[in-house]
Amino acid sequence: MSTISFSGLASGLDTATIISQLMAIERQPRVRLDDKQSLIQVRQNLLRGFLTQLRAVQQAAADLRSVTLFQHRQSVESSDATKVAVATSGGAGVGGYQIEVSQLANAAQRTFRFTSPAADGTITIDGHATQVRAGATAQELAAAINADRDAKVYAAAIDDETIVFSSRETGDHRADPVNDPDGFIVVVDGTGALTEDVGKARAGRDAIFTVDGVARTAKGNEVADAIPGVTLTLKGVTTTTGPVTVTVGAPGADVDAITRKLQAFVDAYNAAVEAIRAKLTEKAVPDSRTVQEIKNGVPDRRTTAQRQAGLLFGDPQLSSLLAQMRQAIYTPVAGLPAGMDSLAALGISTGAPSSSTSSDALAGKLTLDVDRLKRALQEDPLGVQSLLAGVDGVGGWARAFEAVLDDYTKSDGLLDIRIDGATRELDQLRRQMDSWDRRLALREESLQRQFAALELALSRSQQQSAWLAGQLAALTK
Repeated sequence: MSTISFSGLASGLDTATIISQLMAIERQPRVRLDDKQSLIQVRQNLLRGFLTQLRAVQQAAADLRSVTLFQHRQSVESSDATKVAVATSGGAGVGGYQIEVSQLANAAQRTFRFTSPAADGTITIDGHATQVRAGATAQELAAAINADRDAKVYAAAIDDETIVFSSRETGDHRADPVNDPDGFIVVVDGTGALTEDVGKARAGRDAIFTVDGVARTAKGNEVADAIPGVTLTLKGVTTTTGPVTVTVGAPGADVDAITRKLQAFVDAYNAAVEAIRAKLTEKAVPDSRTVQEIKNGVPDRRTTAQRQAGLLFGDPQLSSLLAQMRQAIYTPVAGLPAGMDSLAALGISTGAPSSSTSSDALAGKLTLDVDRLKRALQEDPLGVQSLLAGVDGVGGWARAFEAVLDDYTKSDGLLDIRIDGATRELDQLRRQMDSWDRRLALREESLQRQFAALELALSRSQQQSAWLAGQLAALTK
C-alpha cells in the first residue's frame, strides 16, 4: 500500500523532488544493469547475424560440389526464336538444322447462335454430355463446359447470343477428312438452344514444316521428335522471312552455371568477411563522465551507436575464424596436379597485383576473374570439377572449406554456444533487475514514510509552538 505524501506542507520543502533525486542515485546500479543487458543483446544479435552469413557461405561452398552442376550440357540456339523456339530435352546431334514452317497447328472451331432454353436438357459435344438448365445464359453454358475437365472443347461466350466451341487439342483429328470433311466438334443439341453459323466452322490443322528439306507434320506446335534431343516450339510461319537455323553445340561443362555458383560463393564470402571485420576493428567510445557524475546519475552523453561500439573489438574467436577462412581459400588440394589444385587456378584471388593495394584486398575480400575461369573450363573441365567437387564424391576444395566453417556453424557449434551463453546471462540479469526493482520500490516507500513522519512532527511542533505563544500572550495582558 503506497504512502500518502503531503509534500512540504509543514516544512516548506519540495520533498517529492528530494525523494526523486535520492532515488535517482539509488537507481544507478539498476541503470547499469539495463545498460549491460542492452549491450549483451546487441552482441548476441551480432553473433546471430554472423552465424546466418557464415551458413550462407557454407551453403554456397556446398553448391560448388553439386553433382548436377558438372553434368555436361549442350547449348541449342535458334536464329529466330520468334518463329522457332528451341530447348534441349536430352543428348542431341551436334550441328545446324534448317527449319521452315509453312503452317501452324490450330484447334477446330464451331460458332453457334445461342438462345436461352425453355426447359432443362443436354448438349452433347464429341460424345461428352453437358447438362443445361432452363433459362441458362451463354455465359453459364460456357462456364459449365470449361469447368468440366472431361469436356472435349473449350467454350467462349462472345456475347449473350454467340458461343464458340474450340477443340481442346490442336491438329486435324478427323477420321476421314475427304469423305467426312465436317467430322469435327460434333454437337447434338437436346435443348434447341444452338443454331450453327456454318460459314464460321473451321477444321483443326496440323503444323506443316520441314527439317533440312524433309517434310513433316505435327498435331501440335511443340515438336519433340523432329530433331532428337531437341524440342521445337513453332511460333510463326517462315514463308516470307526464310528458314530458321537451329544450332546444337557440343556437350560440355555449363560455363554459365558454374560461373554463377562461383560468383555467388565470392559474394557470400565477401559479405561475411566485411561484416565480421567491421566489428573486429570497431573501437569502443569511452564514457566521458567522471565517477562522481556517474554516481550522481548524470546521463551518458554518448549516442546509442557510440555506447554499442567496440563490443567485438579484437574478438579472438572471430579473428581466428577469419584467419582460417583466408587460409582455406589458398590452401592447395592434396593429390591434384600443380596449376589446378587451388582456387587461384579458377581466377579467384584478392585482386591483381598493383602499386597500391586496395582496401578490399587488405580486408581479404575476393574477386573472380571470369575470363580465367572460362579458359579453365574450356581447357580442363574435369580438372575444375576435381578441384571443386573432388573425385567420386570424395575430397575437393568445397568439402575442405565447409569443414573449416562447420565448427562455427553447426547447431551446437562455437557461435551457438556463445549465443546460448548470452541467453543465460540475460536470464540472470533479469533476475537481478527484478530483485533491484523490488528493493528500490521498498526504499522509495521508506523515504516517503520518513518524510511524511518529518512533516507530521514539524506540523505538531508548529502547532505546539503556536499554542505556547498564545498562552504567553494571554499572561501578559
